[in-house]
Amino acid sequence: MEGVHCDCKDTPGNYAPSRLLKLDEYSQGPPKIRLCSPDEPTPYAVLSYCWGGDQAHKTTSATLAANYIDVQWDSLPRSIQDAIQVTLNIGLQYLWVDSICIIQDNDIDKQREIACMPRVYNESVVTIIAARAKSAQEGFLHRLDTSNYKDNLFKIGFKCEHGTSEHAFLVKEEQYRYNYGESDPIDSRAWTLQESYLSKRIIRYGSKQCSMICQCSQSKPQIVDGWVLDQSYDAPEIRNMIFPEPKLNVNPEDIAKWKHYYKEEHGVDPIEFKEDTGEDDIYNSWRELVMNYSTRSLTVPADRILAISGLADRISPAIQSRYVAGHWENHLPRDLLWEISSASLAMRPTTYQGPSWSWTSVNGSVVSFNYMSEDAATLKILGVEIELCDSLAPFGAVKSGLLRAQGKLANARWNGTELLLLKDGKALPLASRHVIASCLVPDTLDEEFIRIWNYSQSPWDPLVAQYANATATANAKMPTSSEYDMYLLEVFPAGATTGFGTELGESKGLILKDTAAGGSGPGTNTPRRLRRVGLFNFTNDSRDSEVSVRDWDAYIANQRNCFDDCELEEIIIE
Repeated sequence: MEGVHCDCKDTPGNYAPSRLLKLDEYSQGPPKIRLCSPDEPTPYAVLSYCWGGDQAHKTTSATLAANYIDVQWDSLPRSIQDAIQVTLNIGLQYLWVDSICIIQDNDIDKQREIACMPRVYNESVVTIIAARAKSAQEGFLHRLDTSNYKDNLFKIGFKCEHGTSEHAFLVKEEQYRYNYGESDPIDSRAWTLQESYLSKRIIRYGSKQCSMICQCSQSKPQIVDGWVLDQSYDAPEIRNMIFPEPKLNVNPEDIAKWKHYYKEEHGVDPIEFKEDTGEDDIYNSWRELVMNYSTRSLTVPADRILAISGLADRISPAIQSRYVAGHWENHLPRDLLWEISSASLAMRPTTYQGPSWSWTSVNGSVVSFNYMSEDAATLKILGVEIELCDSLAPFGAVKSGLLRAQGKLANARWNGTELLLLKDGKALPLASRHVIASCLVPDTLDEEFIRIWNYSQSPWDPLVAQYANATATANAKMPTSSEYDMYLLEVFPAGATTGFGTELGESKGLILKDTAAGGSGPGTNTPRRLRRVGLFNFTNDSRDSEVSVRDWDAYIANQRNCFDDCELEEIIIE
């Protein structure tokens, strides 16, 4: 592998995290372990693993001092014990483990240590990934269970270099790939996505094989003890942004050096990288990353914005835009049209996770973003005001986020039978009850418009059932009123051009409601203050068979003309 990995050098050792576990191996018995704060850079390993729930061994304000004296071996879960053994066996004496090296009940310490995570993983000698363990209690150095493969598995013996006898298992490639899949328990956890991307070297203990992955070569080859499987989480564009070239280590301090190197090597400035690689290629990779990330689970849902912050930090020099609560300012307003998969809709969080216009504010899988041409938007972004929880963590959690915009608002009402446009004292039909579920898309299960109807079957019945299960009350699906008033905010008008060169049928945008603060609206000095509750989409061109042609034509005409007489209004979306 010398020719492939000639640029894969030892980490220079010019950094050390705030805290590390120092491991002193004994000739007999378990190693002596204590928490330390290195006063100079030192080589170390990092552990990436599934917590599987709260951790009794974690460092808190009460246990911090004791851990600097001694961390009891028997108090550690099996995965951390195994990681200690691996660290010592590869010749290292220091290990970083999040549950011990971060003070878990100190919000300031958590924010600042999480902000340092890109460098913690990037500067480590190696990241040990306990991919096969569902929880920290399971460990990962045990022998693999081959019983699941018995129908397609062959066992052969071989002699090791030192004369000992061992055996290997062979599985047909197509059976291995299609019958047993490629994912491990760790691939469903949100935090571990950025850990795998940010690490230069990985030793991955999977449920089917072990592998060593090096990010320093352009081809990203892997050394495995079996079949080389594709890594489903791997996006080359993201890796190229984090590791643009094996000869250069991209730290925050190296941005100027990186720009110069990229210009010299490729003949273009990094900001031109998007144009050079196809339309919005870098940014679309970020979107794909968010969609992948949002399908993963979090023990603490409020960590939704935190567990991707390290990737945002590293990618920001390539995207060349300010990061605002999970979005990039230069790509608003089109990225306001994110959509949560109906199958993963959850109740609106009771703890603040982000502003309502951000996908971080709710839970569930982001199933799509909008691929419209940005210059076609009628909504204009006037500014974004973000209050960070910690000024030293610009990619971390936020206390608040106000989006100031200028756009066209229309008043609408859903009465369970029709969606009506309230205009000039009239109620004009916009959509029939049979297609309403494709016109109004909720952000969470508890949006009341999915529970209002005046006929025997709701178009949102699956969501209503989900809501009933979530609230576990007998009358959960009963509406609290028979009507739902809303604002429709146009983001893209009818006839706008999509990013694929096709023309949008009718308009699409956000469903908004007044906040508690309210606001006075047009003709006053106080902009209306609103919050997002969902999306509207008037692009469905398949006619409802239960509606007459004349009535259907009226629906389409009203949709197309919905915002014609609306004046541009300044609003604040919280």
